[in-house]
Amino acid sequence: MKLNIEETLVNAIVMATESGFEMTGLRPVPVGASRISTARHELSVMVGLVGRNSGGMTLNLSKAAMFFVAEKLTDEKQTEVTEENIDALMELGNMLAGCLKEQLLVSEYSIDHISLPSMIAGQRYDVMYARGILTASVEFEIVEMPVTAFADRYFSATISLLKGSGQSFSAPPKSEAA
Repeated sequence: MKLNIEETLVNAIVMATESGFEMTGLRPVPVGASRISTARHELSVMVGLVGRNSGGMTLNLSKAAMFFVAEKLTDEKQTEVTEENIDALMELGNMLAGCLKEQLLVSEYSIDHISLPSMIAGQRYDVMYARGILTASVEFEIVEMPVTAFADRYFSATISLLKGSGQSFSAPPKSEAA
């Protein structure tokens, strides 16, 4: 029996996550994929995806992983939730969504725009979608985190799209000054 996960979306998530994490100096390793979006950790960044195909991207990770990633971005020790590390995490989600948009640009799953990132605090929620929504979720490991933080080393990046749900947007033509 074959897993029925859209390969284009899985590959786009993997490539976008690798690209998005570049400025942290971390190289998360993909360790699994699923068609189900489940938030195991207490922090999620959501970014809307709009265009001919519409949906959303979610990055779900633990507080310890947020601190670790924020330390890499800010070069400062992180020990408590602050506006700065929340902003760093939302910026990372924004970068991943931008990279995902680029990865999907020439595919049948292209999107035109991404929304501002939003933060969700709370763990163990499931996201349910109506029929026709394609979901691909990839679990990654931050191998640079200490082994003592084993459960926190894992995070997921998920994309859910309704194919052909919208129309392609382009900027209106500029009018010439009279």
